[in-house]
Amino acid sequence: MSEYLDFRNFPCASRAEEVMLAERLESVIANDLKGNVFSMLGNFQRILSDNRQRERWDGIFEKLKILFICGRNALLDGPMIGVPVAIRDSDYFRHTARMFGRDRSAIAAVELMATGWNATFANTGLWMGKTFEPVSRETVAAKCENDPQMQDSYSPATTRIGRNFFREPPNPGLLQSLGIPVLTRLWQLKQRPSGISASGFLGGLLPENLEKEKNIPYTMTGGIFLAQPGNSVVPEMKGKPVYQLNYRWPALEPAYPMTRLVDELVQIADGVYLGQLVMATRHYSLGALRTTVPGLLEKSWEIGEPYRPGQASIDYGYQNNGFFLMIDPSFACEAYSDEAFPHLRPRPGESGYTDLGYDRLPADSPPAKVNQVKGEISEYADVTEWI
Repeated sequence: MSEYLDFRNFPCASRAEEVMLAERLESVIANDLKGNVFSMLGNFQRILSDNRQRERWDGIFEKLKILFICGRNALLDGPMIGVPVAIRDSDYFRHTARMFGRDRSAIAAVELMATGWNATFANTGLWMGKTFEPVSRETVAAKCENDPQMQDSYSPATTRIGRNFFREPPNPGLLQSLGIPVLTRLWQLKQRPSGISASGFLGGLLPENLEKEKNIPYTMTGGIFLAQPGNSVVPEMKGKPVYQLNYRWPALEPAYPMTRLVDELVQIADGVYLGQLVMATRHYSLGALRTTVPGLLEKSWEIGEPYRPGQASIDYGYQNNGFFLMIDPSFACEAYSDEAFPHLRPRPGESGYTDLGYDRLPADSPPAKVNQVKGEISEYADVTEWI
């Protein structure tokens, strides 16, 4: 893990700041990394998804922030298992709170979004990840309206167009049952591509990527973004290099709140990437109204301010709004283990259930007994009376 985590990955302003950051990183590694990175992150997620442990949230958020700050800049390519770790409210009164020596205002500290998310979708596996696909210069130009900075930084090796993965929660309640239908309508979700000839996708559907997707159970896909290396837009990150996912371009037709959203990722372990959700708190659109008149072109009107990053004078008021994980599908068994994120594990009939060997386990045998490397049955697979 030390290969990826280093205090020197953050542009500290002084030697004293470097020493302090190094000590805080060492504390997280010594006190929390007692098993492996998957169990540590799984423990963090369980605390942050439990509304009864609110008093511990700030401490876990601080540890995730340290991991992100010290994470290594890296590129992402192909499909990734996704884990929503936590969501935070935007703090529209942060400046005032800091005048009184507080990091967050009392209103934001209520954490309404986190509380609601935890009570509904936190442990259902609604969101299952993302994929990062090759994209042509022409497509990027069209989707960013020929933005000069995007055009100059385009590279077929590092620029990607991406989409998100979604699946139905198990035994959904009334609110949970609305998840996929509502997202399908608002975010224009499509059925999971069955092969490289599937139509309607802006990125290149590569055979090797579709093969990797077999370890990720999902049915619907959408929520388009453009991704490329960049520098963090969050002021506290001091321009730290990150892999940046931008949903805000109007031509991507983002629905609110994606009109405010920029994701940023760094690598913290082999096959594991920590991301921060970043939301604009100023100068954003609530979405677009679109109408089509027969014989005429489609017309759209932005509600609010459309995204115009080329205007340097605009301060979007970007803030961290939570954390998520991207995990390489080759580490699927580790990610789905009991110590990590078992709620994301493929269910019978879903993609990955057979490929990862879950169908070969006795009905009352703990799924964690699958070999964590090859998905094979361990020597304990014949044991059925577990204590």
